Parts: sequence; structure tokens; C-alpha cells
Amino acid sequence: MKKKIKIAVVLLMALAAFSPKPVYAQEAEAPAAPSAPIPFEVFLGKDGFTSQLIVDKKFVGINKFGLFGLSFLKADYDNEDFLRESINMAVLKYDVVKNVSVVGGALFNSNWGFRPYAGAQYGYHSRTFMGVLSSGFHLTATHNFESLAIVEYRPQLKDAWSLYTRAQGLYSHLTETGKHDRSFLYSRLGVSYKTVSFGAALNYDWYGNGPMKIENHQWGIFISTILN
Repeated sequence: MKKKIKIAVVLLMALAAFSPKPVYAQEAEAPAAPSAPIPFEVFLGKDGFTSQLIVDKKFVGINKFGLFGLSFLKADYDNEDFLRESINMAVLKYDVVKNVSVVGGALFNSNWGFRPYAGAQYGYHSRTFMGVLSSGFHLTATHNFESLAIVEYRPQLKDAWSLYTRAQGLYSHLTETGKHDRSFLYSRLGVSYKTVSFGAALNYDWYGNGPMKIENHQWGIFISTILN
């Protein structure tokens, strides 16, 4: 009998948790915190192309928790090995104070594979401005210190048109050797019509250090859109 009562209680709790309507009267839930849009971009340069998708979302009903993800792909038209790269980042966020979060998750790079990651992030979003700064350490023997910064400004020009500017940089530092590992600086200048942006672009990429350092600089065009 006690076992049946326990089962009934568990079923009632599950029903209350997943029911679309509350079983008992309760206070109205606080509105969800605003989340950033999901931008997707393609860059076409003289030697190759890149694509990038960024996700920065809050969990529904748990506004202090969120997810930040970045997926970056770089390829060469002639399939040169050093110009083929995939960078992926997925971290959970917990807001400590307004716009500042601690983050933990993982990175994946096509050159060195999977690495756990922990750090902190500052993010700000408005109708015309977006800024993100994420810094932390790879929790592996290399102990890379890595920072990613993204700044976007799109003031309105006329009606549905606006100016579009963006700068994005990455710097990864090998703490054991005190040397540069990987970095890039990407800049964009164009216009936006509603949720579509396009214009001129410049990509600067650096790999390694010393005499083995590889640089790749490309001019090109970009087109981006908002997926939500």
C-alpha cells in the first residue's frame, strides 16, 4: 500500500511539473530576459570563404542561466590544408551581475581537437549595438588563455536601412611557453536592410609563432542575416 501511495505521489508531481496549465494557483512567472538574435554570416574572399553562426540565449524560466555557442568554418578554394579550419564553442553561462557571467563548457578546433574551457563573459545587446567579451582558459596541459571579442554597431540610416559595422577578434596564448598560438581580426563595413546585411570585409589570420608563423590576409565581401 505504501509503495502504491509513493507511486501515486510521484505521478502527481510529474503531472504538475509538465502540465501546460498549473495544477495549483500560483503567482505569474517573471517575463523571460531578452535574448540576443542569432546572426549567420558568409564571407567570400580571394582565397577562400568563412561562415559563422553565433547563439546567445537565456533558458526559459531560468533567466540567470544561458547558453553561448559559436560555430566557425574556414575553407580554401584550392583545399590548402593550413586554410581549412573549424572552430566550435559551446558554454553554459550563469549571470553573476548584470551583463557579466561565469562560463564553462568546451571548445573544439579541427587542428587540436576537444578541450574543456572555463572563464567569464561580458555581453551587452541593444537595437543598434552589440558587444561580447569572453575570456578564459583551456583546462588541459597547454593551459591556453583565450579571449574572443565582438563589437557590432548598426545605426539607422533611413526607413528599414541602417549602417552596418563589426569588428571581431580572437587571441589564444600558450601560457607554458609564453608564445602566441592563434589569433584573427575580422572587420566588416556595409549596410543592412531589415535583417540582411552585406558589404566589404577584411580577414586577418595568424597561426603559430616565430619562424613557423603563418599569416593569411584576405579582402572580400560578406552577407549576413538574422535567423530569429
